[in-house]
Amino acid sequence: MLQWDDLRYFLAVHRHGTHASAGRALRVAPTTIGRRLAALEEALGVKLFQRTPAGLVLGEAGQVLRAHAERVEAEVLASERELTGADRRVAGAVRVTAGDGMAVQVLAPRLPELQRLHPELRVELRSDNLVLDLSRREADVAVRLFRPREQSLIARRLSPFAFNVYGSEPYFARRGRPTGVKDAARHDWLGPEEAQDATPPGQWLRRHVPAARIVLRSNSTTVVMAACAAGLGLAVLPELLVANEPRLVPVLPRAALPTRELWAVTHQDLRHSARVAAVMDWLARLFATRPG
Repeated sequence: MLQWDDLRYFLAVHRHGTHASAGRALRVAPTTIGRRLAALEEALGVKLFQRTPAGLVLGEAGQVLRAHAERVEAEVLASERELTGADRRVAGAVRVTAGDGMAVQVLAPRLPELQRLHPELRVELRSDNLVLDLSRREADVAVRLFRPREQSLIARRLSPFAFNVYGSEPYFARRGRPTGVKDAARHDWLGPEEAQDATPPGQWLRRHVPAARIVLRSNSTTVVMAACAAGLGLAVLPELLVANEPRLVPVLPRAALPTRELWAVTHQDLRHSARVAAVMDWLARLFATRPG
């Protein structure tokens, strides 16, 4: 008989392309993924995946199983959300996801406050720049820089999210302090990786800074902050994240940088969950007491 865990591993490999990536997503060993998939194929008497240079892809039998597995997944996840949403106690685990800068600089330092308020609550904080799927229970609460469009999600506005240009004294001593936006092209810059060029820092840098002047690119905001503080170059960073980093000095106050909004998001099936509500309320208080 088919088991849900086997279908879960099967879907993870389909979505991530390798046993290793699927294992990281499910927090199990890749060997476990491989063993369970081999057992599933043997039980069904078919090959589900084909190996390609790009990774594992579904074969004909795999495509048939995928449709059934996704229907089973939807029912299992819906029942989990409904049962979690009916829990009236502020106890148990809540999975929270946020970008690495937000998780490290803002959320983690304030978690002791949440623990004092709710000693039986356990937070699983995932620092990830990917947009996780709340319908699939990849997270219970997400802190995002945009309001979701899905009707199944509930969003709560937290605060504006403004950006500024920052440098540090070691950099100023080495390369001087910029005096205006027109001065940007002669300075060294740090920015997001090219896949994130649509972000406010990426858009501003693309308009004002030659690509050759960007000496470091990273998908991690905390990496960019650390390099900027050490004097490697200038960076466009969220004001909210640098509040506790005295080495970062704002420059170019008239740079006309964009402002975004910060949102706390959860699935509507969890709206009656006491522990999810406690985390959403904590986030609202946290950002209400911080400078915008």
